[in-house]
Amino acid sequence: MPTELDWLHVGRDNLHARAYLLLRKALMAGRFRPGQRLLLKPLAEELGVSVTPVREALLRLASERGLVPHQSRSMMVPVLSVGRFREIRDIRIELEGRAAEAAANNISASDIIALEKMQEQLMLARRQRDVQAVLAINEEFHFRIYRSSDLPVVCGLIESLWVQIGPLLTLNDFSASATAKDHPHRAILASLAAGDGAGARRALANDIMWASKYLEIAVVRLNEPAVDKKKRKTITSVSAN
Repeated sequence: MPTELDWLHVGRDNLHARAYLLLRKALMAGRFRPGQRLLLKPLAEELGVSVTPVREALLRLASERGLVPHQSRSMMVPVLSVGRFREIRDIRIELEGRAAEAAANNISASDIIALEKMQEQLMLARRQRDVQAVLAINEEFHFRIYRSSDLPVVCGLIESLWVQIGPLLTLNDFSASATAKDHPHRAILASLAAGDGAGARRALANDIMWASKYLEIAVVRLNEPAVDKKKRKTITSVSAN
């Protein structure tokens, strides 16, 4: 499975690779929501390419389980079942923890400084409730760590998992946002700075579990029958009044 860095070397003139890379990145960073339809023509216009490379990119992403066919000429971001969400979560803990552990032995001082700045920007975006900025910075933060691991195969597998899980990140409950001091990223940064691989692995696992606690609630709601969703909305509306 090619990683994002592999595709960057293909060249800007390769429109198929460019469309694939941009859409894959968008899925990983939570640009699309579960259940959202992706139409060829609007996507092609947004990316500034013809319909053909976009179609090829969508088919490739469907083969990675990041999209599913929906009617004719369109794809849809899948709604994960609770079981599949938990499976991906558990695999992420293993793979991303492995990458964080290896990164603790390789990461440079300049990378640590860059990660600290990213974390400051992330917390500012959280306070401003800028969801898209939070998700973009969070993705950049994590993958800067993983690419410091010098484990390209592991990084490729992690990216494939983020293609599937990225859209769910838009459903995170920012009302339960951690403070700058107790955010799970702080423990990751401390372990990386100390060269503590085991600590980085534990901190990374805690970060995934912390976010997953809120995300699983959202996944359960996404999978509710329509009648149950309607009842819950009615109850919420009555309670608010």
